[in-house]
Amino acid sequence: MTDSHDEMRKAAWAAVIVSAVLIGQQVAGRALRDGFFLMHFPASTLPSVMTAASILSVAIVFGTARLLRRFAPWKSLPVFFAGNAALYAVEWAVSGSAPRVAAALLYLHTTSVGAVVVSGFWSVVNERFDPYAAKALVARIGIGASIGGVLGGLFAWGGASALEIPTLILVLASLNALCALAARRIGGPERRVQPAGESHVSALEIFQETPYLRHLALLVALAAFTGAVYDYVFKAHAAERFSTGPELVSFFALFYLSLSVATLVVQNLLARRFLLGLGLAITVGTLPGIGAAFGLIALLAPGIWTAGLMRGGTSVVESSLYRSGYELLYTPVLPEKKRPTKTLIDVGGDKLGGAAGGAFAFFVLGIFPGAASPILMSCGIAAAVAALFVTRRLHQGYVSSLAESLRTGSLSAADVETLDATTQQTVANTIVAMERNQVLGELAKTGASASFLGRDQLLAGLRASGATDASQRNGRRPYVDPPRQPIDPAEIDETVGTIVELRSGDPVRIVAALARNNPLPDSLVGHVISLLDDDSVAEAASLALRKVAPANTGALLDAVLHTRTPLDTRRRVCEILSRLPTQRCADGLVLLLEDHDFELRFRAAAGLLEIVRVNARLRIPREPVFEAAEREAIDCARRWRYQTSVDPRLTRVAPSDSSTGKRVLQGGAYIFSLLLSVLDPDPLRLAIRALASTNSSERGTGLEYMGNVLPPGLREAVWPLLTDPRLAQGGVRARSQLLADLGEQAPLGPVDLAALRRRIDAQRNQL
Repeated sequence: MTDSHDEMRKAAWAAVIVSAVLIGQQVAGRALRDGFFLMHFPASTLPSVMTAASILSVAIVFGTARLLRRFAPWKSLPVFFAGNAALYAVEWAVSGSAPRVAAALLYLHTTSVGAVVVSGFWSVVNERFDPYAAKALVARIGIGASIGGVLGGLFAWGGASALEIPTLILVLASLNALCALAARRIGGPERRVQPAGESHVSALEIFQETPYLRHLALLVALAAFTGAVYDYVFKAHAAERFSTGPELVSFFALFYLSLSVATLVVQNLLARRFLLGLGLAITVGTLPGIGAAFGLIALLAPGIWTAGLMRGGTSVVESSLYRSGYELLYTPVLPEKKRPTKTLIDVGGDKLGGAAGGAFAFFVLGIFPGAASPILMSCGIAAAVAALFVTRRLHQGYVSSLAESLRTGSLSAADVETLDATTQQTVANTIVAMERNQVLGELAKTGASASFLGRDQLLAGLRASGATDASQRNGRRPYVDPPRQPIDPAEIDETVGTIVELRSGDPVRIVAALARNNPLPDSLVGHVISLLDDDSVAEAASLALRKVAPANTGALLDAVLHTRTPLDTRRRVCEILSRLPTQRCADGLVLLLEDHDFELRFRAAAGLLEIVRVNARLRIPREPVFEAAEREAIDCARRWRYQTSVDPRLTRVAPSDSSTGKRVLQGGAYIFSLLLSVLDPDPLRLAIRALASTNSSERGTGLEYMGNVLPPGLREAVWPLLTDPRLAQGGVRARSQLLADLGEQAPLGPVDLAALRRRIDAQRNQL
């Protein structure tokens, strides 16, 4: 069931509020954790407790992964918050009588369980909102989280001197209880989710089958390793600089407060610009990039301030730019894959990387105590550089996940069967083989001898007919037509007589002449092409030309590309060419996309789509196709702006029902025909269907896919048309089937483009 706009708005605000309280208590908890621990333990014990907390996190992750597989994240998140509050209550109870035990428990608890709660919150967000809506919402959630971090830092800083540590712990317990109540307001996913128990695939099997998730896990682990070694270096400098407990708590509170303010500024000024302007992969790559740069600065100029810059800079970017991009990387992943793996990646990968960093620090301290800091920072820089290389693979994996979501996720209708890649390739190869046999049959009808249809001569005949051959694309010498036989003078007289009949203007004589000359000799092809302008004999002429089209592709292309050829003739020639699955024909139709007549351009686009489906090995040049789509998008956007600017009091006709609106819908069908000929057709067709859906989640996934596969210029030109609900919603789709016909086809089924063209002709006559 589709949520209303008001319900979505309430859910968004609930997510913002929960994120603010969550991050606020987390920042305060970190300051309290670090200061409280260093009050009772020396800095040299940090690697041990960091490693122990990481191992504990991994154990917790496996338990929560089973919980998330059985129960949806939006149902599990309040339980996580309640459990977190209960642990704080236990630590508050023992902090007075056994402060060292409470300090150790607080460190282990906030480092391990806190990360699970944060991961659970983001799991709810990226399931609740579609990818397109989440991209706009995540910046708002990030700002709310940053404001919460500032308030949490102020609370920890002021509370360090005004309140006792047990009181501060009790306040954290209360804040988590508040989050448990507020988290229910976010609600569950709008998209259809696979029922629990329907899939029994383990998380390990999912990782093995999905390189994208493996890359995410590796990125998280490398970032955590860098953060762990940087964190030790910074805290070791702080422990040397400040000796008393209150000073340490105040210092860390002020440090985390400064980070929260900086995070708020970066999130507010840069996060949205990075996401929309540079993309998710580059936004996520800012964390390892900053980590490598600031680590190098701290290595060359050691000290507490450069160590603080190193640790603080990575923390700010991690909580703002990195987090905004990283969480969006999960939005297209199918829930049955995401639920068993996300917490494992978020927390398990993070804590395994942290454990590796802690163990490495412990190892370095034991062997090289005097040079521990520079060694650790050097290794942290190396891990950051390695993470940069991992981010380069994320964009393609994100787009592939969007395509998978469109193919097999909530957008797949019950009547659409999704085939695996091997099956699709087998079907495609079968179609190509069948069409090759059809071409050979047409060649045989032209009078080719049996010897011509031998094995080697067969390939030569395909080349002569214009059929696609890999050798032509690889730069090999093209096939040369064999020399023609001398023409008998008697045949010349017969040809002249036939030409006279073809030019007589009498439909009966013309049809009789075509019947006698079946198949057409080359000398009559040009004369028959000229008959396509005559409605009374056009059908007979088209049938005669189709039989000899493979051997006369050049004459047909010359006719359709020549601007002085009558328009009806060009349109009917375009129909004939759409049945020839050859590279030469495809290249000619691409040139036709620059013609001034829209109907001719549309037929060229439909012909391209048709022949690409028949011959999957064809290579349609993308740049001219994208340029043609961009020109049409700019023109349609201009028409639509003009139409929608008309005062509604002057006309009762809705913009989409007007002649201009119908022309814009036709332009949309033309644009999508072009895109289907050069992009992966299966997910694109489902994206087109999603754009016409009233379900905001489906529309958002379709928009996000389109935004990631279109080149920037075309995306900017077509975006006003895709996002305007007056063009995209189901009501318009019901009134005009142009876009729906393209979207409703099964992934590998034939598209009735001839019927689509007839519908356009009928609408054109009504305008």
